[in-house]
This record gives sequence, structure tokens and C-alpha cells, in this order.
Amino acid sequence: MLNAKAFANAASTVMAVWVVACALLAYVAPGLLFSVAQSWTHTMNLEPLRSTLAPNLGSMVFGFVTAVGLTWVTTYVTITLYNKWTK
Repeated sequence: MLNAKAFANAASTVMAVWVVACALLAYVAPGLLFSVAQSWTHTMNLEPLRSTLAPNLGSMVFGFVTAVGLTWVTTYVTITLYNKWTK
């Protein structure tokens, strides 16, 4: 049996680090961030979507809260179902 709360806390912490790293890249090296995103979409051209503005603090905080919160809920539910179905 896995501890769903501890696992969700750990996964959310990892997500929080990723979101902060991504936000820093958006400010420091937006071209690198765009290149990484472009490489993940393979044949899709993301150039028309490239932003010329730095993200604002409000959207960054909202993105952080929603990404970390969704990670916590998803992980908690996944581990709870895993524990239920492995009995």
C-alpha cells in the first residue's frame, strides 16, 4: 500500500520545481524555452504562437497554483485507486 497523501505531496513538489524552472526560463531564455516546446511538437509549426511579451506575475502565479494543485489531486486519486484495486 502506498501513502496517497505523501505521494501526492512528493509529486506536487516536483511539479512546483518544474513550474518555477519553466517560469525562470520564460524570463531569462524565452528562445530556449520556445525551442524545447517546438522540439516536443515535432512537425507542428509553433512560430505563429511565439509571444513577444514576458508573462505577467498574475498569470505565473495562477499557472503555478493550478499546475501544482492538479498534480496533487491527480496523484492522490491515482494512488487511492491503485491501493483499492491492488487489494
